[in-house]
Amino acid sequence: MELFKKILADGRMRMALLGCTIFGGAILVVAWKIGVDLAMLKQAWKVTESFLVAHPGVLVLAIVILPGLPVPTSALMLTAGLVWRDRPWMACLLCLLALGLNMTWTYWLAARPARGLVEKLMAATSIKIPDLPRGDHLKLILVLRLTPGIPLFFQNYLLGFLRAPFFLYLTLSMLCTGFISCGVVLSGAGLSDGRLLPALTGISLIVLGLVFTHLIRGWLAKKKLATDEGARG
Repeated sequence: MELFKKILADGRMRMALLGCTIFGGAILVVAWKIGVDLAMLKQAWKVTESFLVAHPGVLVLAIVILPGLPVPTSALMLTAGLVWRDRPWMACLLCLLALGLNMTWTYWLAARPARGLVEKLMAATSIKIPDLPRGDHLKLILVLRLTPGIPLFFQNYLLGFLRAPFFLYLTLSMLCTGFISCGVVLSGAGLSDGRLLPALTGISLIVLGLVFTHLIRGWLAKKKLATDEGARG
């Protein structure tokens, strides 16, 4: 319980929750103003679900592409859990595969054409894009992946632009996001059908992901403190 209190006491976590609450409230107000009601939403979801069940490739493609834009990844994971609720573990595997592909194309888009364009524009100036020391790549990846509130697409593009080692980037990224992503998928699958096992498994994975995040961030903080003390000494 004390660990969860520490997680929720984090200022960035509270800001992320506040931002989600405000965003959700704004959507509800807009929906109410234009006359959207529960029956309309249910009907729209039934049509969307039927289409996605009949065309599963569309949902996989959406998870590959849309997290490269300002689209909440958790919403896509939840949708996958609802649509593929009869095959929750297959849903997890497909989502992880699609997420890995998303992290790959966004990385290389930023690392090659985007960075190359910026370098050409800066060629006539004395300004150069700094290269991170190799030992800082691990720290940067972990800080970005484990800090609440930073959009996934921004993390991918920044890490690609700074050319963090690709295999290190992809491995750590999948480890940092995999638990919570699978947790959201399984939670959606279990809650939609009222099945206890997938729902509890999903919630457990989300909690495990949060605990893992907290522990790694604590380790990074201690390492930074030790480095600072060593520099002063």
